[in-house]
Amino acid sequence: MFDFAALRFTEDENLMGRVYWYLIGFPAAQGEEVLAPVGVHDRLQKARVERVCTADKEDAPYEFSLLKSVTAKYGRTTRELGSVTACEFGGRRYDSRHYTAFVALYADTMPEEDALGGLTVYDAPMSADDMLYRDMVCGKTVLLVGGEGKQIFRILWKFLKEDASAVTFLRGLGLGEGELLRLRSRLG
Repeated sequence: MFDFAALRFTEDENLMGRVYWYLIGFPAAQGEEVLAPVGVHDRLQKARVERVCTADKEDAPYEFSLLKSVTAKYGRTTRELGSVTACEFGGRRYDSRHYTAFVALYADTMPEEDALGGLTVYDAPMSADDMLYRDMVCGKTVLLVGGEGKQIFRILWKFLKEDASAVTFLRGLGLGEGELLRLRSRLG
């Protein structure tokens, strides 16, 4: 059995006129706001849940192989990792209708090993270690622990907003143009 949500995208005039079916992996009620990927680039947009249903794959309300998944509830900015609360990079508006992707988290202290759930952990380096950014380019979700993690969030934010200082910093680490384009796509 799968849970499906009919979504209406409330901030995009090109999508407002109809509902779109998505898979949803968490409880949601009619009227709640969520973030879901849209279009070929899967940029996150805010949507309102119009209705929710549960069905087998064969009885899905839309062709199952074409369904995308709802990413998160709107307004979620932290995630519990065991006894540690981590701040998320994702879910923050960066232009008139798009939101940052859930590619990075920051925590002051290291969570328990069993709470990491496949996250790639970094000690929040700001040095010449480019693997953090390359891992994000490759689709990994990273956890920055302590150190300068908040500064890294600021660099990612500035980079997404096309700030020249962030671009210069990332180029200085050795990221090429193709990697910078993929990183921008992954962030938003």
